[in-house]
Amino acid sequence: MKATHLVGLFLWRGGLLLLVASGLYESSVLALKFIDLPAQLEIGLGLCITGAALVILSLILERMQDRRTEGDLEP
Repeated sequence: MKATHLVGLFLWRGGLLLLVASGLYESSVLALKFIDLPAQLEIGLGLCITGAALVILSLILERMQDRRTEGDLEP
């Protein structure tokens, strides 16, 4: 794959990720306006969700790397 194709692919995926993240943020802010929680619980819930997402992402990336090293997945 050419370098320009890779740059385009990274930009496209980055834009899609930014769109999804901003949509999730806006929907969570809208949901929190209707649910009256203390600020500590809002922050704690946000940190728990972010931590869970990072753990799932790291597990997926680790599995992909393991499959590449074992030869199951082409680089």
